[in-house]
Amino acid sequence: MKTQCIHKKINRGQPQSGITSLLFILLVGMTLTVATIGYMASMKTMQSSAVTTHAQTQAQMQTMIGYQALSEFLKSSNMDMAKITATETGTVTSTTGQVINYKKSASCPTGTGNYCFDIIGESGGAKAILRALFKVTDTVTTSTATGSIFAGGLYISSNSTKFQGVDATAPSIAIGNAGSGAGVIKGFSNNVTNIGVTAYTGGLNLPSTETLRPFANYIFTKNAAGNVATCYKNNLKSGGSPITTETLITTCPNGVSLSSGVWSFDSSAANLVGIIWFQGNVITYMKETPQDYINTILATGSIETKLPPTGNVQGIYNVYSPYYYLLDNFPSNFTTNDLKARLLKVCPADNYPTQYCKDYNATDRNNLSSINYFLDTDPSTNLYLKDINTAPANLANIILMADDGFILDSGNGVNTNFFGNLIGNNVSGGRGSSSGKFNGSGTINIRGNIMVTGNVVTDMSGNMTVTLGNAKGGGNSIPTSVKSVTPASISYQ
Repeated sequence: MKTQCIHKKINRGQPQSGITSLLFILLVGMTLTVATIGYMASMKTMQSSAVTTHAQTQAQMQTMIGYQALSEFLKSSNMDMAKITATETGTVTSTTGQVINYKKSASCPTGTGNYCFDIIGESGGAKAILRALFKVTDTVTTSTATGSIFAGGLYISSNSTKFQGVDATAPSIAIGNAGSGAGVIKGFSNNVTNIGVTAYTGGLNLPSTETLRPFANYIFTKNAAGNVATCYKNNLKSGGSPITTETLITTCPNGVSLSSGVWSFDSSAANLVGIIWFQGNVITYMKETPQDYINTILATGSIETKLPPTGNVQGIYNVYSPYYYLLDNFPSNFTTNDLKARLLKVCPADNYPTQYCKDYNATDRNNLSSINYFLDTDPSTNLYLKDINTAPANLANIILMADDGFILDSGNGVNTNFFGNLIGNNVSGGRGSSSGKFNGSGTINIRGNIMVTGNVVTDMSGNMTVTLGNAKGGGNSIPTSVKSVTPASISYQ
């Protein structure tokens, strides 16, 4: 079968004797009711009436008109990606009555974000099929969070569960539809105090963790059976030489294990700097302070934080994102030497994350005297950190980010302190498989934002207290996603 590549450029070398204005109505799906767009197309007419256009050429011209219209539809910045995914068939209809059909093609190159459509033109018994490949790209950019989000709603399931703001300026939460309407907390809403509640109307697009994999420092993947782990490192400067591609680690680090397809991660035992990426589900085991958790965890599955499985678990458990470890929860006897030690934990002198750490020297470190250096987000004056208000540096604001949601555990007599942002994304299902869940009977304190963008309810249950404080410094900066659809190739079938 001969394949001919067609270019979109129109040859204007000959004068045009007419312009036809076409209004295309795009009817997407079986209901044929999705969108209407206007499209102006100029078509070169033949100068001599003695020359007629072959029917096959007319059919091909129809496919090109349909391709142009479909391209404009798919490239629309207001287009919901879910609608693009759901688009299977449709028609482009001109004001002259020409109907051009298109349908999604199963013969599309493998890979995330590839969409193929066959555009069918017919004229005088002739038929032409133009196969068009469109690619959806996901660009990571930056947004500033204005508070916490529970996109699928918030449910306080017990009268003994308290949700409290702890700052003089009440933290803000935006609530999506929880069965009672946007902006409404379901359940024991009177147990929510000193927190401003607004309706969540959408607009926040978070990148998938797969998109963020190139920005991780340690990457843990598994085989299809879930019993063989492969480990990599990236974005580290070690021995004066930067690591800029995923590099195999022959022996996987301590503190990381894989069992029955589920990862276990102990931040203090692993002692890995920076951003840790996991393929699949992860259980992170917390330890009592001073064996604190200091990492950003990204997972394509779910993340569950757990207390130690045995022994007396009562005590204080501190969980920090890398940036917040430099900003918060200092004891009363904290000294500048302690601050320098924290800097070395987040941005060590060697083998440091290049996404957010600068190449400072020992003299710079010795001059460190205040956390104000870290509150200063101006990269021209901050000697130690890159601009935390930009991606990918702002990944250091995140404690955990999971495509399939998260569960935070607590227990009787336990204070669990989370310093940083908690993000659950892209989940569907009923309550109990929620994209955010708070369990237990202790106290969970959060200094940062809770960003639950899945379309199911976040559940707070148990004899527990959850407190929420506003973010500090550049802690409101989060990575966001801008999706775009671009035509990649066309060919006649």
